[in-house]
Order: sequence, then C-alpha cells, then structure tokens
Amino acid sequence: MARATGTTRRGLLRGGVAAGIAAAAGGTWMTGRSAYAGDGADAAWKALGKGLDGTLLRPGDRDFTAARKLFNPRFDAVRPAAVAYCAGAGDIAECLSFARRHEIPVAVRSGGHSYAGWSSGKGRLIIDVQKSASVKASGRSATVGAGAKLIDVYAGLAAHKRTIPAGSCPTVGVSGLTLGGGIGVVARAYGLTCDSLTGATLVTADGKRREVDADHDGDLFWALRGGGGGNFGVVTSMEFRTHVAPTCQTFFLSWPWSRAAAVLREWQRWAPVAPEEIWANLHLSAPAGGRPGSVRVGGLSLGARRELENQLDRLAGRVGAAASDVSLRRHSYLDAMKVMGGVSGWTLAQAHQRGTLPGRTKRGKVARESYAARSDFYTRSLPPAGIRALLERVERLSGLRGGGAGSVALDALGGVANRPRPDATAFVHRDARFLAQYIVSWPDAADPETVARHRGWLDATHAAMRQWASGFAYQNYPDPALRDWRHAYYGRNAERLAKVKSVYDPERVFTFPQAI
Repeated sequence: MARATGTTRRGLLRGGVAAGIAAAAGGTWMTGRSAYAGDGADAAWKALGKGLDGTLLRPGDRDFTAARKLFNPRFDAVRPAAVAYCAGAGDIAECLSFARRHEIPVAVRSGGHSYAGWSSGKGRLIIDVQKSASVKASGRSATVGAGAKLIDVYAGLAAHKRTIPAGSCPTVGVSGLTLGGGIGVVARAYGLTCDSLTGATLVTADGKRREVDADHDGDLFWALRGGGGGNFGVVTSMEFRTHVAPTCQTFFLSWPWSRAAAVLREWQRWAPVAPEEIWANLHLSAPAGGRPGSVRVGGLSLGARRELENQLDRLAGRVGAAASDVSLRRHSYLDAMKVMGGVSGWTLAQAHQRGTLPGRTKRGKVARESYAARSDFYTRSLPPAGIRALLERVERLSGLRGGGAGSVALDALGGVANRPRPDATAFVHRDARFLAQYIVSWPDAADPETVARHRGWLDATHAAMRQWASGFAYQNYPDPALRDWRHAYYGRNAERLAKVKSVYDPERVFTFPQAI
C-alpha cells in the first residue's frame, strides 16, 4: 500500500507496529463494531501511538473520555477504539494502514458535529484532523487547515478583510461543512462554501497524499464539493477563493404567534428572491409543554442600510402588521458572524466553549441538551394547507413533557447559490427556494420514554410536510431514518459519486451507514 513519506522516527517504528500485531496472532481481531482487546493488541496500539507525530488516546488514558465525545451529548455513550489526533498526512496514512491491515473501521472527525454521530462509532479508530487548523490568506485566496473551526476561519480572514461563505455555528469544522456543500448566511451573495473551493489536499484510502483541483484528479475534486464528509479520504487542507468581508447589517424581527401564518406566507415569497446581498431565515419554536409565543425573522445584509430597511418595510406591509420587536444593527463582518452564531461579544476562546449548543444558560454556563433533526428542501412555496400543517406541528409541542424544545428553521436560498448547474458540483440542490430544518432537543438526563415522545414529534413533523417538500434533504444534516437517502442527498449525481468512490476507495475503507 502506498504511503505518504514519514519522518525517520516513524519509519523505524513501522516495524514495531507490525511486530506488535504478529505477537498478537494468538488473539482475535474483531471487525465492524468491536475492537480487539488483549495484551498483544495493546502492544500494537502502543506501537502505533509511538509512530505518530500526533497523539493516540485509548480507553483508560486520562484524556480519552473528553476526546471521544462529540458536540451532541446523545452520543456520549459511544466508545471508539481509539482517537488519533493526527499531526499531518503522514499520521493519517499510518492510521489508515493500521486500520486496513487489521480491519478496524475508521471515522473521520473535524468539528464532531455530525447529526448522526458518524464522526465516531463503537470500536472505530477516530482520525481527528483538528491539529491541522491554520488559516493563511494571500491576496484573493486562502489555505485553510481541515481542522479549523468556522470562528477561527472568519477571524483569520477578517484580519485581511476577506472571507469565505460558510455557516453560523462557530465550532463547526470547515472541512465537514465544505464537503457537504456548505449552506450559510451569505450563500445568496457569495454561493455555497464548496463553490469557493478551488483545491484540496487529502489522504486517500491507499495512503497517498493527493493535491486535487479541477485539473488534477478532477472527478475527485468534483466529488469533494458536496459529496459529503468521510467518503473519499481524509482532507488535510483546502484552498479557497476568498471574497470581500464588508461591514454589514444584522436584523431580527418578531411578530406575535397570531400573525405566524401571514409571516410565513410572505417570508417564503420574499426571502428567496430578495436582493442577493440579503439573506434571511424564519424561526418557529416552542418549549416542550408550552405554546409558541412569536414567529421570528432574522438575517443579514451586505448592502446598504436604506435598501435593507425598504425591504423589511415591504415585508411588514405584506404581512399586514408591523413587527412587535425590531433590531437592525451595523457590524464588522466578524462581529456579524458572531451575532449570527449566537456568540456576540464573546472572545474567540469563549466562542469555542459556547458554540451554539441547544440548552439553557445557567450562571454563564450552558446545560447540554441532546437533540435530533431532519430536513427538507422546498422548491415551491407552501400553500395555505402546508402553512397550516407546519404551524399545527409547532403548536403540538405543547403536548410534550419532560423539558427541551422543538423548532422549525427555514433558511432562504436562491441568488448565487442557485446559479451553478445541478451537476457542476456534487451538490445537486440548485433549484431549492429554501431549506427547512426540524429539530427537537431534550435534557441530557431524560428517560427513554421522554426521548421517544420528543423524537416522535420530530418524525411526525417531517412526515406531515412531505407532500409539499421536494423529496430532497441536506447531506450535511445526515438523517439515519431516510430510506432513499442516496436520492435525497445526491439526486442524479449519486451514480457519478459511486464511480468516484469505486476508484479512490474500492475496498470501502471509509464507510458508515450512509457512505457512498
């Protein structure tokens, strides 16, 4: 198997790994969901760790418990075989060689935000890339390490008055977002995150370090722009075309719930066709056991304040009522991204700690809550019956007990995000007007019955809206309950993606329940 070139130290230790495995020949290496346990295997794992420039943590190590946890606490009980904090391509190649040789399943992790928990897994070797987190800008381009979090990307590029289009959650990893397309708060003005990707460096299943772009491994580069994370290799860095990071306006408006139908009707007519510099979402929510109090519209504009005010006045006029609460403020680009990520006024360190965890703030701390989500793309506006159905589902949250909350978030598309052909990149959803995310959270200590009721609300909401949705879902919100997920995520691009997979990962080293 081809490997990336390692250091002399690593080269000497490769023989130690092989010797450790040979010594363990009397044991049994388990595939799939379990990992070998025994004295010989321990020696082999230790040899692997010594051969890495980064750090390998295993059960029993002091920092392993913290290392194995993902963003969503519902996966806290998952026990991987090991977590490898890889220092570079050589470490990644070494881990892949080890995993292939002994049939140990791997998981690739950047920010650890996978909705389905597929950046971990029982008995898996987690290949974590967060040590590769540099952000370097030069002119109109930038090189970004695959482990960089969005808040650090925004901050690093803002120093050069540049940016890339990306999401709002500050602790999301840039690589996972990009590989799944990358819907974000300036998508209507600058396109998706993957649309600004001009090249990538990755380690494929055979251990080779590849630098890909439109002219080198072009099919693989095409697949990396929307084909989903963890499918084709372990990305170590990305090259982006950057955009101007101007001062901008954030806005938030709310109406009483009695106006929710009118707000939803007019938002969906306005937001997907508004001037491209304006992005808007609509948020419907209620606590479990409570009733919704308001409907909220928020967003930002890269354009002039007066034009934004005119647009919002038109929206309110069509709704037929002025908003009961209005906030419109001017910010630097970085500060605007903090506002949209819910960490306004926080330092970068605090933003990393805070993230956008579902939960309640208590004395400055966030009480973690588990959550689950489903999604739909909509290519047409909801008719009156669809609006009534969606609002009814939010109102039904009053019947839940046990804490937590439910919500529906609609994110506007259109503009630059919809200009590429559906087959120009692996991201096929170029005709969507907006994306709906249905989400429910519950306390971390909730009993199984409470969790089942909350998830039942989520599934019923998704089912209730299917007749009006497009049948497509966002691959960056992986949904284990989707039956026809290949079509839902990739549409007509699924066949080409499968061909790319067969070329670069014929033995399916990178696999999980919805792997291509």
